[in-house]
Amino acid sequence: MKLGIKYMKPDISIIIPAYNEEKLIGNTLRSIFDSNFSGALEVIVVCNGCTDKTAEIALASGAKVLQAPSKGTANALNYGAKNSLAEILAFLDADTIVSKNLLTEVMEAIQKGFVGGRTVVRWEGKSLATKIFSLVSYIHVHKWGGFCFLKRSIFDEVGGYKSGAKYGFDFDLARRASKGRKVTLLHKSYVLTSDRRFAKEGWWKHIWLGIKRNVLDDKILRKGVKNEKDIIYEDHR
Repeated sequence: MKLGIKYMKPDISIIIPAYNEEKLIGNTLRSIFDSNFSGALEVIVVCNGCTDKTAEIALASGAKVLQAPSKGTANALNYGAKNSLAEILAFLDADTIVSKNLLTEVMEAIQKGFVGGRTVVRWEGKSLATKIFSLVSYIHVHKWGGFCFLKRSIFDEVGGYKSGAKYGFDFDLARRASKGRKVTLLHKSYVLTSDRRFAKEGWWKHIWLGIKRNVLDDKILRKGVKNEKDIIYEDHR
């Protein structure tokens, strides 16, 4: 796989926001660079107030590292997109690894006329709760968390991620980007993400929150982005 370097415009820019992810960022980046994608990649890790070795590990892995000028995941994602080079943007969580065929599927989807989309999200672990959350990935059209991709022109047109919220900016981007446009769910690929938050706080709590957000808030009430006063996640890094 070819790395995106100065004289080669990358086919895909992958933006990864990170806050003190030294334990997991290496595996995430390794999965990207070990994929079967034959094009040119630009991988950007946006450090969102990191105080550990996330930046050093990312640089050693072959990624470009940026320091986010302001706090917030949405702001970090927008900053990474602004400073990237490719016409196809992909956004990936720092604790999430990609299947070997994912990036190839992304390019194929763009060539078929889709402007963006996501893939299946699998969770670590073998519990019933893990399987339930994985099923949500198949049925919730606006669940763009964990991983998604979008043409730069559309990302710029809709104004990128909405900042000022801790939850819901992935739903919000998905809804705005997909309005009147073709987006897709890539069924042949997947990402595998950490279950650390659910393991710490309790799976059943998050199953209820998932039902509330995905069905009541998103589909029925169409609330969209949640402010900090609506839900605050504890930091389990």
